[in-house]
Amino acid sequence: MAKVSIIITAHNYAKWLPQSLDSALAQSFGDFEVIVVDDGSTDHTPEILQHYVGRPNLIVVTTTGVGLAAASNRGIKASSGEYIVRLDADDYFDENLVLVLASYLDRNQTVGMVFCDYYTIDVHGELIDQRRRAKVNSEVELLDRPALAAGAMYRRKCWEAIGGYNEELRYQEDYDFWIKFIEKFQIRNVSVPLMYYRMHGASMSRNFEGRMQARREIKKRFVEAHRDRLKQQVLAIVPARADKVEGSALPLLKLGNSDLLEYAINTLSACSLVTRIIVSTEDDAIAQRARDIGADVPYLRSKQSGAPGAPFETAAHELLEWLRENEGYSPDILVLRYPHSPFLSAAHVTEAIDSLLLYNTDTVLAVMEDLTYHWQIGRNGLAPVGYQKRVVRQEKDLIFKEVGGLYVCRATNLSRQSELVAGRVGHIEVAPYDALRIESAYDLWVAKLRVDEATAWSP
Repeated sequence: MAKVSIIITAHNYAKWLPQSLDSALAQSFGDFEVIVVDDGSTDHTPEILQHYVGRPNLIVVTTTGVGLAAASNRGIKASSGEYIVRLDADDYFDENLVLVLASYLDRNQTVGMVFCDYYTIDVHGELIDQRRRAKVNSEVELLDRPALAAGAMYRRKCWEAIGGYNEELRYQEDYDFWIKFIEKFQIRNVSVPLMYYRMHGASMSRNFEGRMQARREIKKRFVEAHRDRLKQQVLAIVPARADKVEGSALPLLKLGNSDLLEYAINTLSACSLVTRIIVSTEDDAIAQRARDIGADVPYLRSKQSGAPGAPFETAAHELLEWLRENEGYSPDILVLRYPHSPFLSAAHVTEAIDSLLLYNTDTVLAVMEDLTYHWQIGRNGLAPVGYQKRVVRQEKDLIFKEVGGLYVCRATNLSRQSELVAGRVGHIEVAPYDALRIESAYDLWVAKLRVDEATAWSP
């Protein structure tokens, strides 16, 4: 029986498997075993594994293309270690990874999982950058960014308590495992890069939209499973000012067969978590159009809340007071869905609400990661904003751009702090093509091109 079990899952990564295997077998920690799961590889993986047969601390398990979640479970079931750490066949470990992480768990008996920083490398093994994760508790408390699945060590009893990896999922099984894990057990990390993560075209993590869709489904399942304690009254508000673009009120601009106001209302209507939709406007024409579509417009905004430049907090606070006094209605959660962002979907709205409930945040923003380098005027000329070096990429240096079309918050934000964005702020990531915000004639032209292209390709 080994102290630590290293589980390597392999599917058609023969060209990188030897480096991965060698790094696992070369660990400086003395008491470990390596379990390799060949999940139906059709390349030279079986031949490579034959060269390692006979190693005393190596076990080979063969499966028939069952997928990463099931292959990981098979490997763990075949292992004996008190601690488990996964390694994908295209990545590799520093020789001290097991020593550092196992020692941490030995010293901290209340911690269920510990993970490390890592390097990213290209297909040739050349260093791309170093990823430093923010320190849990001292630098970050909201655990809504999961650790890399490979290189995270956890106790076997935690895996057993969760029920292993969800084999129904062919994608993002590690994210599902993560949200179940943080609900039951403590997680910590060490700020030492101990793993090399390979970035290549076949890497599952490179498919942004597929990854986001899988995460949305996982969040949805989790919230539905805990519906009794997470049930909330959700009021969706469409802030619809009569700001002009090309001589027309922005919410009434035509895009394809609809206008921007209809896009926003239909998105909210398609979200089953939304219990009521209200359009907040100072304009009679917009109000009538909203009623025609099927939304509620209980009144027109006051001159104060409808004035140019007035923050929406003023209108939202006014609306909540009116609903409480006239209807006795007080929602738990507010969704703001601006009509200037037509490509934010019902799936985005649902994910934002699920994220607020799942991570118990006060606010959730729709954002997109900004990968460009930003500069500001400094004493000696331009100074970098949001990063320290071009090579070392630290989690705390990541920059996210607020999309601006979707916000979810607790109604108490207004009563306690008079702010919609306050307290613990979570986020959902949106693809750049969904984040388009119409504020000018050019933006509208780009949006029409996208709609026309989608129409041309539709069956």
